[in-house]
Amino acid sequence: MEPTTVEAFEESTFVGVPRVMVVDETFVAARILDGLQEDDVALNQRAVRRAERIVEVVDLARRHPEIYTVGDGPDDADHARRSVFFDVAVRLQISENEVRSLECTASTAAECLPLLWEHARDGFVSLRFVEAAVSAVLRLRAPAGADASARAYANDAIALIDQTAAKWALRLPVSTFRRRVTILTDRLDPTPPERKHARGMVDRRVVVEDAGDGMSWLTALIPTVKAVAIKRRLTSTAKHLQKDRREGRTRDQVRADLLCDWLLGVGTDRAVKTTVFVTVPIGLLAGVNPGSAFGVAAGVAATTASAASSLSATGSPVASASEAQLVGHGPIDPATARQAFLDATGFRRVITDPVRGIVLDLDRRTYRPTKAQRDWLVLQHGTCARDGCDRLALDADLDHAQMWSRGGLTDTGNLRPLCPADHVRRHRTRMIYRNRENHTVQVITPTGFRTNDPPPF
Repeated sequence: MEPTTVEAFEESTFVGVPRVMVVDETFVAARILDGLQEDDVALNQRAVRRAERIVEVVDLARRHPEIYTVGDGPDDADHARRSVFFDVAVRLQISENEVRSLECTASTAAECLPLLWEHARDGFVSLRFVEAAVSAVLRLRAPAGADASARAYANDAIALIDQTAAKWALRLPVSTFRRRVTILTDRLDPTPPERKHARGMVDRRVVVEDAGDGMSWLTALIPTVKAVAIKRRLTSTAKHLQKDRREGRTRDQVRADLLCDWLLGVGTDRAVKTTVFVTVPIGLLAGVNPGSAFGVAAGVAATTASAASSLSATGSPVASASEAQLVGHGPIDPATARQAFLDATGFRRVITDPVRGIVLDLDRRTYRPTKAQRDWLVLQHGTCARDGCDRLALDADLDHAQMWSRGGLTDTGNLRPLCPADHVRRHRTRMIYRNRENHTVQVITPTGFRTNDPPPF
C-alpha cells in the first residue's frame, strides 16, 4: 500500500475506533483482495488452457476420425467430431453444447483475435470477454464465395474489433464490454437490415425451463413485431376479463392463463391432443393417505393409473407409488394430479414392483416394439437411459441392447430408450453402450472413459 493511504485516514473521523486499528484492518483487507485478483488471473489461465486442450483433441479427431468411427463413410469425420465433444462432455460433466462453445471460442480467438487472446492466455481477461468478441467475429466474417473486397473489409473490421476489445477488456466490466462490442459490431456490419433479420430468424425456437413448484418458464425467440403483438393481445383481453368484479386474478395471472388456453386450443376444434404420462396412485384419487394406501407387504404389486392429458413433460422416472409423477419430470401436487386424471380421455393400469418401482416386463418377439411396450419403457425410464442424459424417453428411439440382427429379442428387458443422438452414436461410432441391472446404460468411450452410475434419488 502507498503511504498516502495512511494520510487519507488521518483526514477521516472514525468515532470510537482508534485510527491505527482501522489502518491495520484496511491493510489486511487489501492483502486479501490482492490475493483474490491473483487467484482470478490463475483461474483465467487455467480456463484458457482447458479450452486450448479441447481444441487440440478436436483437431486430432478431425485428422484421425478412426479413433471414434467404425468405418470409412463420407460422414465419419462429422461423427468423430460429435463423438469427441461427447467424450469431453462426460469427462468434465458439462453439456456437449458447452464443449462446442469452448472449442469455437478458443479456435476463433486464436485465429482472428490475437491481441485479446494473448490477454486471456496471460490471465488478465476471462473467457466471458473473449466469447463476446468471438460473437462479433462470427457476424463479421466474409461468407463463403465472397469477393476479394468483401474479404478485405471483413478482415479489417475483425482487426479493429481485436484492437478495440483488447483495450476495453482491461478496463470495463463484462456487461459494459459486451454492450460496446455489440454496438461497434452493428456499425461495422455491412449486412442490410433485411438480411440481418433473416439471419436472426434462423435461431427462432421455444424453450421450456423448470422453475420448481410444478411451474416452468416457456420462452420463445420470435420476431419482435409478433412478440409485441402477442403481448398487446394478451393485455387487451386480460383488461376486458378483469372488468368482471368476480375476477380475482392479477393481470399477469390472466395473461399467463390466456396464453396457455390459446396455445392448447382450449374450447376450439383444434385443441391439442398430446399424450403425456402422469402416474396417479389409486389411493391419491380416493383422497386417502398414500402411505396407508400403499402400506402393503413386500412382494405385493402396487397399482397406479397412467393418464393421458394435454400437458407437457420433461425429466425423471416413476420413483414412488405414493406420489403422483409427471413422467420424465418429477412429482406433481395431488390437486394437479387429480385434475389431470379427470381431464384424461383414457387411462391405463400399470403394475409395478413395489420395492424398486419398476414397470414389469412384457415379452415380445417381433422386431418393431408395440405402442404398449413404448409406454412401459417411458414410464420405467422417464428420460434417455444413458448416464447423465435428461432428454425425454417420450421422444427417444427404442434401441435393442442385443441387436436384433444378432438374435436380440424385442422385449422390454432388451429394449431401452436412447435419444436420437445417443442412438446414432451407439450404431455409428466405437462407443460401447452397456446395460446395467438397474436399467441404466453405461457408456465406454474409445479413449477408455466409463460413465458413472447415477446415485439413487
